[in-house]
Formats: sequence, structure tokens, C-alpha cells
Amino acid sequence: MLRLVEPGDPGGRRSLAEELDGEGIERPAERAYQGIRRAILRGELPAGSHLGEEALAKMTGTSRTPVREALRRLVGEGLARANQRHRFVADFSFEEVSIVFEIRARLESYAARIAAAAVTAEELEQLERIVDAIDEIGPGAGDAGLKRFVALNTRFHAAIIGATHSTQMQTLSAQALSLPLELIKQFVWEQRVNIARSNDQHRDIVAALRARNADWAEAAMSGHILSTRPAPKPQGGSGR
Repeated sequence: MLRLVEPGDPGGRRSLAEELDGEGIERPAERAYQGIRRAILRGELPAGSHLGEEALAKMTGTSRTPVREALRRLVGEGLARANQRHRFVADFSFEEVSIVFEIRARLESYAARIAAAAVTAEELEQLERIVDAIDEIGPGAGDAGLKRFVALNTRFHAAIIGATHSTQMQTLSAQALSLPLELIKQFVWEQRVNIARSNDQHRDIVAALRARNADWAEAAMSGHILSTRPAPKPQGGSGR
């Protein structure tokens, strides 16, 4: 199930190890982690796949020790699961994905409530710059546009967590934010991400924060996350 693309592949596609080389990711543990995580979220390592250390070391251009460390991190994030001494790609059932959305909605809506009182003028300007940058992506941007949106969207949500100025909130949110919801939808559930609608909701959240309206901020954030929950796949639909 694991496709290792060698240099000079007739398809013209770079291997994952070559991608990591190109991005300058050299520390073995981080290289293994980033490479395996990327392969899971792209669907190159499908749900339920056995994560063999030797194959993953070859795929990422590392060795078994950093792969082992990377797998521990991925189990902690929920992208992989442990079964005795073996590791497998996590199965994202509809029920499990729904729980992730519920957790994010409850946690981040409370963070938005706190941020409404604690956010600074500089932090509001940062949020508005992120929203403006997302607007620049435009429709029909393809995979590159989605990748940029995911990065900017993650920054937006992390900035609101940061605007609480609460160490406890940042600690509790770290794991929940480690699984971008857009990637779950795009690579696991094959649900189209509506960038324009999502960013309209971002603007509403920023307006609530600027107005220092805690009730509005909390409701806007909760509605934003829950409105993007994936629908169940049709019966008989095939997975990625």
C-alpha cells in the first residue's frame, strides 16, 4: 500500500525524501515526522496501513530510530494508532471526525470568548492581515491554493488561541490544533473546502473581537467550526 517513488520516476514526481531535501529538513526525527505525517494526510498511506519502520525510514531518507520517535508523536496526535508493538494509520470514521469537530468547536469558542477581552490592537491587525491574505487566494486555485489556505487558516486559529494570553488554553489546544480540519476533509473525507465561506466567517469572528463582544465571538467561532463538519459519505462510496 506504500508507494515509494524513486528518483527519476517516469511520472516526473519527486520522492518524499527529495521533497524533504528541497525544504532543508535535515534533523532526522523532524524529517521522519514531517514526511510520514505528510504521506498520511495526502492519502499516500491509507487508513489502516501498517507503518513499518524500515519502509518509512527508506521513504523519508532516515533510519529506524527517528522513525520510531516520529511514530510516537503521530500516535499522540491521533494520526496513527498503536497495537502492541505495531503502528497503523488511524481510521477516521465519521463518528471520530465528528468528535474532533465538536472538541474544536467547544475549545475554540471558549478561547474566542476569552480573547474578546484580552486581544490587543496588534493581534487584531495580525488577524485581519491573515484574512486579507486568504482573500487573495481566490477561486480555482487548485492544490497550491488549498495548501496556502490550510497554512493561513491554521495561523488564524492559532492567533486567536494566542490572543487569550492563557498558558493553559494554549497547552490544551495544542493537540486539537495539530490536525487541521481542512486536511481531514480534503484528504480523508474528500469534501470540498469552501474557502470564501470560511473566510467570511473569519471576518465575522474578527469583527466580534474588535467589538469586544464575548457572546458574539463565542457564537461566531462555534458556528464557524460546526458549519464545516463533513457530511457522512453516501452508502457504497469509496474511500480515498
